[in-house]
Amino acid sequence: MPTPRLASRVAGLKPSATVEMTERVRAARAAGRRIIGLSSGDPGLDTDPRIIEAANRALHDGDTHYGPAAGSAALRAALADRERLRTGAAYAPEDVLITPGGKFALLTALMGIVEPGDEVLVPEPGWVSYGPCIRLCGGTPVPLPMLDRIDPGQLAAAITPRTVAIVLNSPVNPTARVLPAAELDAVLALAERHDLWIVFDQVYSDLLHAGRFAAPQASSAGQARTLVVDSLSKTFGMTGWRLGSLSMPAGTARSFQRVMQHSVYCVPGFVQQAGVAALRLFDDLVPGYRALFRARQEYAASRLAALPGIHCPLPDAGFYLFPSVPGDDGAVAASWLDRLSVASLPGSAFGAAGAGHIRLSLTTTQPDLEDAMDRIAQWSRQEQVLA
Repeated sequence: MPTPRLASRVAGLKPSATVEMTERVRAARAAGRRIIGLSSGDPGLDTDPRIIEAANRALHDGDTHYGPAAGSAALRAALADRERLRTGAAYAPEDVLITPGGKFALLTALMGIVEPGDEVLVPEPGWVSYGPCIRLCGGTPVPLPMLDRIDPGQLAAAITPRTVAIVLNSPVNPTARVLPAAELDAVLALAERHDLWIVFDQVYSDLLHAGRFAAPQASSAGQARTLVVDSLSKTFGMTGWRLGSLSMPAGTARSFQRVMQHSVYCVPGFVQQAGVAALRLFDDLVPGYRALFRARQEYAASRLAALPGIHCPLPDAGFYLFPSVPGDDGAVAASWLDRLSVASLPGSAFGAAGAGHIRLSLTTTQPDLEDAMDRIAQWSRQEQVLA
């Protein structure tokens, strides 16, 4: 018997390239194949035992029931304090909503501002879920090339009467580029002129290696129209805990909170208590994580930059590299997986502006990273011979 039709919002939705590759690597490993994984956005950090113990203690204390849909008062206050230290933005705990991961924070933000037929400007290359989340809300994503800069003229030309928001990400996934204050100021000026929201994804901001982190919510004018998407996943190696947040202008949280009330209801209390413990351990843990990722970036970038046809700038944050490669990036990524057993992601998976690049996630062990660089160097030599 035929089944009823599916809604177009899911039937026409493309799968996540990052999740698809993660599942492909998982299946290959289950079949006994040794794959060096440089594709996943999981930072590969073991959650600190003190964070796990906080969750375990909360479980034994009975924190296993429904909690507030907006999140626990303790975690909301801790995140507001963290934001004040990072960007200077003053949020009351009531302006912060706790969500099951940064992706749901993004979806909640878009659900609150996008009507069917609305347009949202999205960066390319950019995270693979921006466009699909906009489509799930009935909107239309409008991609803009932002590989190495935001062009205010190009941005202004893309704004139409249907435009309601622009998504920005800093540090950028996949490039790890940090948006400078001047570019953010230009975007904010356009947002004010056209009365647009800014959805600002800063989930990698705690992994800044150099310079100062600029954010649109740092000014009162910016904070009034910015929805800040954040997560503890990358900072503390807590991807599987599903713990994110959405910070918003004063007086708007109750409206966004209804998305939580009518969907997942609340994040488990014991997970939130683990989040409070993680934030208390920030100064103890995060500098070491930053140093680890920076050393890997410097090592891998130097190895890649020495290969013919590969250009690999060293970014100022995160654990990604986004080198340009000779030839078709999809073919290169496929060749590395099939011939080298090195998993990566083609830059074109993050939008047309990423074509010709490969995203490498430096979240494996140092011996495996060195092995991967050796294999890529050997591949490069072979390609030169064939050419």
